[in-house]
Amino acid sequence: MKKKKSKSFRGCFLCRSFYKSIAAVIILFVLCIVITGCSLIDDYFVKKSEYDSLQAQLNDANKTADAQMEKIREIENKNEALEEEKNKTGEEIDLLNSQVKELKSQLDAKSIQNLEKQIEKLEGQPKKLKNLLNNINDLLKNVYIGSSAPEELAYTFTAFTISYKAKTYIITAGHCVADNYGKEGTFKFKANFSDNWLYPDLLGYKAEFYNLDDYGVFYADGMSGGFEISDKKTEDQFLLGSIDKGLSIVRNLGDSSRRGESGSPVVNEDGEVIGIYVVYGLEFTPIQLVLNIIDKTEIKRLNLLLIKSGTD
Repeated sequence: MKKKKSKSFRGCFLCRSFYKSIAAVIILFVLCIVITGCSLIDDYFVKKSEYDSLQAQLNDANKTADAQMEKIREIENKNEALEEEKNKTGEEIDLLNSQVKELKSQLDAKSIQNLEKQIEKLEGQPKKLKNLLNNINDLLKNVYIGSSAPEELAYTFTAFTISYKAKTYIITAGHCVADNYGKEGTFKFKANFSDNWLYPDLLGYKAEFYNLDDYGVFYADGMSGGFEISDKKTEDQFLLGSIDKGLSIVRNLGDSSRRGESGSPVVNEDGEVIGIYVVYGLEFTPIQLVLNIIDKTEIKRLNLLLIKSGTD
């Protein structure tokens, strides 16, 4: 009986030892899972704050991508518009080229005719100038340089004399008179080939430059000579200059002008004065405007003489 009890006790002890070992192994296994599990969670899961940051970056990236796509679409639209404009411009150029070819074919015959006319004109030019050049020295004697007497207040200009009703008058551009202080200034004039200055009286002037109503008239006793007057316009008109001014002595009216030529005589092919040079190009003040003021001044002078003789 004692032996049976001892065996039973040893069997129970062994069972308990086995179960403790099993429990120890299970506890170790659980600890390993817990330890390794934390590492796995860290590897495969993120914190909420990090998630929110990543989401914000993703949103910004999407916005940037949308903006870039919009720009790309705008560029594509512009390219399409430019392509259409290029095609349209090409069509217009082709049309213009065809028109130019058409005009060129039409103008060839006219160009030949124009050249023939120009040749005829050039061939006749020496003949037109012959009369003028034969008398050039006598004509240039009637051209003057003018200035206001106080030299520090003035610039020089061109003038000329005319012979009208047995008297000689000095004529220039009205804006030259106005620029040199008008009636308040004392004026002086000197002819080409002469060293003597004249100090005539100012009869009157008008300085409406762009209306071609631009003239000044002077007179002094003892003057003689002057251009013959005419209203006859020829195919070409010429401008005579002051030698003292260093300007063109003779040039065609349509050629380039130079400062200081205002007041120069405009003459026809016969050497008769027809106007006053006051503006660039082919325009000039007609000499008839000068004659009108001379006539008015003379009538006024005669009336004063009559009044004076009546009182005497």
